[in-house]
Amino acid sequence: MLKNLLGAMSVRIFLITVIGILLTATVVNMLGERDSRVNESRLRDQFAFDRVESMIRILEITVPEKRQEIQQVFNRMGSSLKLHARPPQNAESLPAELANLNTLLVPEIADQLGILALDQCAPRNRPPPPPSGFGPTPPHLQGYCLAVYTHLQDETPVLIQLRYGGHRPPPGHPPERNPLAFLLALLGLISIIWVVASVATQPLRKLANAALQLARNIEHPPLPENQGSTEVRHAAKAFNEMQRSILNHVQERGFILGAIAHDLQTPLTRLRLRLEKVKDAELKQSLVNDLTATQEMVREGLDFARLCSESIDKNRVDLTALANAVCDDFEEAGYPINKTLPAEAITIMGSAHLLTRCLNNLLNNAIHYAKSPALAIHREDTRVICIISDEGPGIPQQELATVLEPFRRLEDSRSRHTGGTGLGLSIARMIVEKHGGSMTLSNKPAPASGLVIHIELPLN
Repeated sequence: MLKNLLGAMSVRIFLITVIGILLTATVVNMLGERDSRVNESRLRDQFAFDRVESMIRILEITVPEKRQEIQQVFNRMGSSLKLHARPPQNAESLPAELANLNTLLVPEIADQLGILALDQCAPRNRPPPPPSGFGPTPPHLQGYCLAVYTHLQDETPVLIQLRYGGHRPPPGHPPERNPLAFLLALLGLISIIWVVASVATQPLRKLANAALQLARNIEHPPLPENQGSTEVRHAAKAFNEMQRSILNHVQERGFILGAIAHDLQTPLTRLRLRLEKVKDAELKQSLVNDLTATQEMVREGLDFARLCSESIDKNRVDLTALANAVCDDFEEAGYPINKTLPAEAITIMGSAHLLTRCLNNLLNNAIHYAKSPALAIHREDTRVICIISDEGPGIPQQELATVLEPFRRLEDSRSRHTGGTGLGLSIARMIVEKHGGSMTLSNKPAPASGLVIHIELPLN
């Protein structure tokens, strides 16, 4: 089941597109997160730079007597400012993510940049609570305590301590999103992909249906060559050209067979006239029988050739009445047929002559090579089902696929009472296919024996 499902072109296109979009979305999301972290780091560095620079510029324009008051204001704002301080002695080495900030500050506005323990920093006015559900904030998410050491223009040493970072959410836990919006977006995307896959494979389905119709009826109307994309029009044109080539080949074969059979009629007629002069009655009858069998083979060859090369004229045919008439003819000849026919009339479009010929051929085979021939006809939706069965030996399983081919017989002799011409079943199959139907052969399941011929015809 799964193998058949994955074998469909539309499903393959759908899965490939979905997987491709998911992979692309994953890569884009990773790149977006990386760019977001880079931009966040740059904004944080620029904010720290601006804050330090503002504090230094404010101190420089303030008279020394008022700097102590400015220092208290900065301390209340969450920063620590110490005048006349010494450089930090226990400052740790800078991590890699502070390299850009160090480049901005040193030596443009600061002499030295270091980091201190967080407990040495001035407390925030409103410390942020730890993320819900994650317990205490991990140390690597609390940020750093920056220690910026510099000199004012009057050479007054200043040590500025301020917090840096610590506002980014934990890795792997993005901001909460609306699941309903995500689900709707996913369903919309899947629907669009399925529509695209269906549209993309629609020409293939049409081509497959056309090939199936061609197998059933070589004279099926060709595909339109001016619809669809360039590739579809090209495929339709190639398909129609193939159909024309096959049809020409079949017609040429029928013409050759018909010409040969027709040309044989003249010498056979002369031969029959000469047989009348044979005086030995027994020999004469034997020769006449052989000649009659030969003429019958020629006649069937002509019929087969006509079916190959010509289309048929269809009219409304009462299949129920036709089957009744055929069965009555056999019963009058001493061959009763076990018939199961519907009470109502089943009307189809076809040739009454050819359909009669088809039923006669199949019932003749059942009578000559088996026993208890039976004919059943019923309606199924838009089809008519015709079943011809017998209680004979059936056909070997390996021969069921080839017995419908022209001149294919189960016996080597050409006697009319044994092997015939090998065209009876082929003519019947071709008549069915000319009517847009199909004919299949099968043996009855054991322990029963006999052949079952299953015919389907469309209700037009």
